[in-house]
Amino acid sequence: MTLFHKQRKLRNIIINPQYQFRYIAWVSLTGVFLLILNSSVFYYYIKQNYKILVDLSPMEDEVKIQLYRELHQIVLYLGLFSFTFILICSAFATLLSHRTAGALFHFKRIFLEIQKGNLNARIHIRPKDDFQDVAKEFNKMVDTLVNQKK
Repeated sequence: MTLFHKQRKLRNIIINPQYQFRYIAWVSLTGVFLLILNSSVFYYYIKQNYKILVDLSPMEDEVKIQLYRELHQIVLYLGLFSFTFILICSAFATLLSHRTAGALFHFKRIFLEIQKGNLNARIHIRPKDDFQDVAKEFNKMVDTLVNQKK
């Protein structure tokens, strides 16, 4: 496969931008909301425990400062890992929305073909796309209508 074909495939992932970006935004925003919520709750409770355990313990100030630094590092790492996870989920959402948008795009094309009078047009979508059952039922319906017309 040439470089042109690979670029063309990547460009064709976004078939229906309005639908797909809305789908991706919902997945991403849900992840961001959960990230903020979890990080806030985690930091709040851990910081309270740190205040009790660290500040009241007979440690040197340098050790206490180091423990707080490590707490901030843990929160930072959790945030970075969560953000990376959100990016991965967004990439999967893009691919999943492509399977739906691609099938719907093909449905629309076939609808227009039949509307123009091409009663031989049938829906053939990729095996991993959504709406396989709808495509089969639609094709059966068109076959029935064509047979009744004869």
